[in-house]
Amino acid sequence: MDRQKLFTAEYTPEADTQFDELDEASQDKILAAVKAFELLGIKYKNINQLDYDLFELKPKGVRAYFQYDSNRRRIIIIGFITLKKTQKAPKQYMKQAVRNIIKYKRSLNNDNE
Repeated sequence: MDRQKLFTAEYTPEADTQFDELDEASQDKILAAVKAFELLGIKYKNINQLDYDLFELKPKGVRAYFQYDSNRRRIIIIGFITLKKTQKAPKQYMKQAVRNIIKYKRSLNNDNE
């Protein structure tokens, strides 16, 4: 049985680059986590709400910071991907994720004009 996605993930160019820089095992973890989130939505257990309207997708050893796109239903935008180095999400990573997402949304708006 094919399940319909509850969400679709999009990646900022920066997150794409960060993904490409990960080792294959870490890439597989992120892809599996994103796919699970797309299918399960908020029922996915490895997700935390953070400051700055960000959420953290956290498969073992890797972190992806994202926001829901308020202008497009059921879209999440992943703004930053990194290996987990600390228990708590570093503020600089969260701020960079927000900057990346804002820049990405602006580029989408410019493409639609």
